[in-house]
Amino acid sequence: MNNKKNNKDSKVTIDKLAIMMNDSFERLEKEVGEVKEGNKDIRKDILNLGDRFVSYHTFDQLASRVNAFEQKQK
Repeated sequence: MNNKKNNKDSKVTIDKLAIMMNDSFERLEKEVGEVKEGNKDIRKDILNLGDRFVSYHTFDQLASRVNAFEQKQK
């Protein structure tokens, strides 16, 4: 009889553990979803930076032109 009670207690403990694991996985999935959404926003912001700033190549070309113009003025 003691053996049956011990098995019953073990089953309850395993069931509780399964519920805790399930809850943890659900929270983890929610957090991963939030991170993915945040990454989308970051990607959009990075892409929008290109609209507000000139590229390095364009800046370098302009700097070369200004430098050449300044050399002519001397």
